[in-house]
Amino acid sequence: MVNEAHMASRPKTYYLQEAIERGFSAIANRLDPEQNMRPYFLLRLQPEPKLEHHIWDLGDMCSRFTDAYLLGRPITGATDYVEEEQALRAMLDTCDPFLNPFMAGRMLLAYVDLYLDSPSEAGEEVIEKLAVAIRSKLQHEEDYSYWFRNAEGWNTLEHAVFGDFNGYPTFPLGGIMLALARYTESVDAPDCEDLLDRMGRFVLGVSGTFDAEGHYQGHTHSGGILTAAVALMRRALRTNDTSTIAKMKTVFDWTLRYSSSWGWIPDGVGPDDASCESCSITDAIHLGLLIARHIDPNYYAILERFARNQLLENQIVHTDPMLPNVDQAQKPQFERALYGSWASWSKPGSLDNCRESVEGCCLGAGIRACYLVWDDIVKKQNDVVSVHMSLSRNSDWVEVISYQPYEGKLELVIHDAPSLRVRVPDWVAFEDITVSIDGAVISVQLQEDGYIRLDGLQTGQLVQLLYPITTVEKVERVSGQDYNVRWRGDTVISVTPSGQIYPLFKREWMNQQAAPLVQGIPYAAQRSGKVHW
Repeated sequence: MVNEAHMASRPKTYYLQEAIERGFSAIANRLDPEQNMRPYFLLRLQPEPKLEHHIWDLGDMCSRFTDAYLLGRPITGATDYVEEEQALRAMLDTCDPFLNPFMAGRMLLAYVDLYLDSPSEAGEEVIEKLAVAIRSKLQHEEDYSYWFRNAEGWNTLEHAVFGDFNGYPTFPLGGIMLALARYTESVDAPDCEDLLDRMGRFVLGVSGTFDAEGHYQGHTHSGGILTAAVALMRRALRTNDTSTIAKMKTVFDWTLRYSSSWGWIPDGVGPDDASCESCSITDAIHLGLLIARHIDPNYYAILERFARNQLLENQIVHTDPMLPNVDQAQKPQFERALYGSWASWSKPGSLDNCRESVEGCCLGAGIRACYLVWDDIVKKQNDVVSVHMSLSRNSDWVEVISYQPYEGKLELVIHDAPSLRVRVPDWVAFEDITVSIDGAVISVQLQEDGYIRLDGLQTGQLVQLLYPITTVEKVERVSGQDYNVRWRGDTVISVTPSGQIYPLFKREWMNQQAAPLVQGIPYAAQRSGKVHW
């Protein structure tokens, strides 16, 4: 059984949880107390800092921030900012979903989350009433529906526009489709399914978004392309539409060709010198997790690299480079709103192109991405518990304690997992791994899917995997630029060239050989929420 002295401390590797807590604070400091806690969409940094209200404050920000608090609390156990969350939820009900077509999808996503968290007939009524209103705004032809369509023959591979997302037929549809896809997985709602399928047929067969294989160009998130792809994949998995499943997998693989191996996702697939929006990382993670969960578990290695690296680096944790020459009396206000926000623009090695402003949408999306990864670290299916990623978290079945990137060590405290599967890191040779139960080394076999399986485990036992941490340097070309990347396991320690103002991956502190420890169990309350995507 677990040695109490050994387990009195934990490594300081709860990165997702820490990021969410920083994000919670940033949200609270982006609300306007003089306008009933109306969110500020924009934090302008140049030429002088100020918080600005925009059209996106309401249907978009209220939705994303409601979503963020709801998803993030089970991960952290946090009880702060309850009044702020309640104010956002109240304001959400007053928002106009059609102030911009994009708003309806974001609001629908928030309402689906609220329903999943506390199912009720009233919650169903809100969602289905909004779906009816959306249907009334759409154009309907033959067996498909759309908000707008481009001229016959338009397609993203030849006619993609950059800098303007309004030209993409998926821009107003992606969020709507994603919300309805998740809702109809939980509720028998024929009208919602019909609307979802009509939009899906438009995107796949009429809109010009994807070619026959699943290739595309253009804005990944702001144009709604990857958001729609996630919705199409969810629906196809539920209906066993193998053709669409294969095409949406190609969409993800195609996106990877323009991205970095550490998770920099362009919101502008096509041209070089692109920029990464944190919202795009979230969509890519969501689509990739669906592939890993239902098609090929080897994709979990990709998603873990994304989470450990660009997702975390895109969160702003150094405010001074972004706030030069600010009036010292006003500086704390802007620091509180900036610290913990996620970047709206980033280069593979810096946030130098994020100095003008930071949008609130990426703050909500960053927390959602952390949640999506956290929720897939541990899954239970058919009485078998699977540990898919070596990231620290607790659960009802097993506590996952990762020592990476400092040490090649993964500890699993058994709560209720008689049968356990653990994915072996893809950058480690299997013969170099030592597995023990309560300190006794055991022999295990590597299964074809890259997992080891242990049966007969009892509550309180400690499973430990030990493996070497290797440091390697690689050159990778991303968005037209060669980068020298130093890896420690699957964690990026440095990327060069980096920026002059806000360089990323300055992680020399991760080179130490022993993980820093904290007493007790961080985020011990995190087990599982009611919402799952």
